[in-house]
Amino acid sequence: MTPSKEDIRKQLCRLHYAVGANEFFDEPTVRFAAAADPWFERFHEIIGPFHWTPQEALTQVAPNATARTVISWCMPKTQAARESNRHERQRPSLDWARARSYGEVANEAMRKQFCRYLEEMGCVAMAPHSHMSYPDAVKRLAGNWSERHVAFVAGMGTFGLSAGLITERGIAHRLGSVVTDLALEPDPRPYGDDPFAWCSKCGACARRCPAHAIGPDFLDRDKGKCLKYAIEHIGPGRLERYGWLDLPIGCGLCQTAVPCEFQRPPLPPEGR
Repeated sequence: MTPSKEDIRKQLCRLHYAVGANEFFDEPTVRFAAAADPWFERFHEIIGPFHWTPQEALTQVAPNATARTVISWCMPKTQAARESNRHERQRPSLDWARARSYGEVANEAMRKQFCRYLEEMGCVAMAPHSHMSYPDAVKRLAGNWSERHVAFVAGMGTFGLSAGLITERGIAHRLGSVVTDLALEPDPRPYGDDPFAWCSKCGACARRCPAHAIGPDFLDRDKGKCLKYAIEHIGPGRLERYGWLDLPIGCGLCQTAVPCEFQRPPLPPEGR
């Protein structure tokens, strides 16, 4: 039986619990994008020619398949993780760091198991994030697949000054996605084609950033500064005593104690 959008939402919620993602995140929001959406071609210019279109991604595992739908999900961080991080000023709280590191392990399990589910339903599916070249991504500060940009195309949210994605449930979350040959109706983008429609440019995230990597406008975000701070100040001497030696540790200070932490705040009357 061909799965419907509602079947897919239910399956992702089941997986969220089954793989233990519920320890780190609230239940996922799921949205759908057309693989042929023109934005995916535009990312070749916006992000770089190395960024895959859905068709280029699916071809990695199934050269003869046609990509038709991208399924994107967003899992907000739990209230406990968010609240613990609000009080930090230099490095993430333990609960926040756990959600970033081990929560992403659970998210990766969701990607793989969701692909298995679609394959058992007779579809071709792959999770592009699982097939990226991470050494190249670190070198370029950009990967072959951006979960944030994909979620934007699917109508999940728009970008803020920190380059995080502001969704209806806020900016403190993890994202995942799968490309499939299953044809499903794409969801509308409530913000049209404006990548920054839901950001008021209030500057709260910039004031929270210990690396001073966020500026007053969207193009001022300095990914190099952010990465340098994370390497030099967040990992060393912080979590080794917990046996935490080989997983990325995110900062996330710019995603907590800000108006868009767990909701989409209203824009001021005059707009951005």
